[in-house]
Amino acid sequence: MDIKHFVSIKLESPNPEDILLSEILASRLSLSPPSFSDDNTPFKFIFHESRLQLHDNSAETQSKGLFVDFLAGASFYRFKTEKSIHHPLAKAVGIKKGVRPSICDATAGFGADSFVLAYLGCNVTMVERSPLIWALLDDGIRRALSNPDIETIFRSLVSLHLAESMIFFKNTSNRFQTIYLDPMYPHRKKSALNKMRMRLLRSVVGDDEDSARLLTAARNHALQRVVVKRPAGAPSIGQEKPSYAAEGKHSRYDVYLTNHL
Repeated sequence: MDIKHFVSIKLESPNPEDILLSEILASRLSLSPPSFSDDNTPFKFIFHESRLQLHDNSAETQSKGLFVDFLAGASFYRFKTEKSIHHPLAKAVGIKKGVRPSICDATAGFGADSFVLAYLGCNVTMVERSPLIWALLDDGIRRALSNPDIETIFRSLVSLHLAESMIFFKNTSNRFQTIYLDPMYPHRKKSALNKMRMRLLRSVVGDDEDSARLLTAARNHALQRVVVKRPAGAPSIGQEKPSYAAEGKHSRYDVYLTNHL
């Protein structure tokens, strides 16, 4: 995917580490060299104090940015306080006493749920198709390695891939006991998706219009089950009804057992 006309890398300061990280990112994504000048691309990457941020170049949102952080905020809070295997997500993917299934998070996004599944002890393969979101996630993992406890989790249990999941399934020799899908939620005027951060995310990745086809591909590849995260009250995706659902406070996890194919 050629994203040169979609995103640029802006240098914010002469900080040597930020400049080096910017040059590495440009090379990895085949982008134009970082510059101190503004570009006319819809989005721009900025390393701010060694943290990668994605900004919308429009005047309305230019002060806001997307980033991934496992060392602070909701993800770190969950890591410190929520280790129960009785959470609906854990139960839905097949975690139980003495059992930790291998999992492919085929719509990795910001990696929050993958992180939960990994610190609960599962081997997690994260797949993200947007180069922009993949870069943020990769940077979040890089910075998370500075925490010894979290470093162990990511180095031993997590791998990250930039790929279309349906193509990834065809090309990988690995089979996963559980495949986890969290497609973009349906747009609702009064939902949390209208918050600036989530509006920017939607503008980057768009709507997951191929989610039904991805579900079919996942069901053909998973060894035991496919789990699809949905908003509470939202319809299931695809034509087939799930085997059952694990209900959470704000979300629902539709479970498709492979022996129901």
